[in-house]
Amino acid sequence: MSKVILITGGAGYIGSQLIRDLGQDDKFNGDIIRIYDNLQSGNYQALMGLPASGKYQYIEGDILDRATLSESMEDVWAVIHLAAVVTTPISFDHPEWTQQVNHWGTATVVDEAVKAGVEKFIYACSASIYGPGGPFNESDHCQPVGPYSISKLQGEKVVMSSGEQRGLNVTSLRLATVYGDAPGMRFDAVPNRFAYLAGVGKSLVVHGDGKQMRPLIHVNDASRAVRFCLENENTKGKIFNAVTQNTSINGLVETIQKRLPDTSIRYTDQDVLSTISFEVDKGNIEASGFKSQFTLDDGLNGIIQRLDVLRITPFSGSKAELRFPD
Repeated sequence: MSKVILITGGAGYIGSQLIRDLGQDDKFNGDIIRIYDNLQSGNYQALMGLPASGKYQYIEGDILDRATLSESMEDVWAVIHLAAVVTTPISFDHPEWTQQVNHWGTATVVDEAVKAGVEKFIYACSASIYGPGGPFNESDHCQPVGPYSISKLQGEKVVMSSGEQRGLNVTSLRLATVYGDAPGMRFDAVPNRFAYLAGVGKSLVVHGDGKQMRPLIHVNDASRAVRFCLENENTKGKIFNAVTQNTSINGLVETIQKRLPDTSIRYTDQDVLSTISFEVDKGNIEASGFKSQFTLDDGLNGIIQRLDVLRITPFSGSKAELRFPD
């Protein structure tokens, strides 16, 4: 019999890749992929051109709308909870709304999943919950900075306690900064933003000295990590850091300059928060059998290549100069 996999935030950045990967993954052949999203991000294109091999259902709804959420849980085998107010990890924008959705919205999803008898629940947390320092492993104390990171940690506590107290089969993935080309793109996090700026011929603005570290994972590997947890019972009740590598901001710049040597860099001290540095250890998830496949070169070059057919060089004079491919 077909199983139903509910993906909250299925039209978001990670979700847009995950729903395609699930639809083409032989391990989930015949399963119904039920996408639950309010489309506030405007990523309508995430629902277009889905692979014919997948079985899809779509429900337009908000995770704070308990009635619609409850209906969406009908016959659901597994929930992958991606829906969130997503900002850069140290952003202080919209703290009340971020808390409402990421903390209390997660509590609502968990509650409805328990009521519906869902067998498996995977939560997309964030590696930013650790705060500055590291490299951190899953047992280290978390000191999150900013409303986003705080709310994601609170959401994780709700999820994990439901496993301990309510019998839900839960896994939390503390995802590193996700980057790379996906159908529902985002450009606020630094890797994708730098790839975009370089791709259209603009300067890369580095806050501080660029030595601050960031944990990274390609969006395809983030999708693979979710599917790994979905199919493996040894992930029950576990928390995993999902990270491919820890890279400095200068390391991102150097990777981009390998492809586009003329990319200019500008250093500034205007944003103190952007100089926060943290690293994350990936030992536990690798020991469980998961290995990343995509490199930083893969991810950044993939975005740059899509912009490189027609690259706008920096403005000089009365008209923008266009460079057409040979």
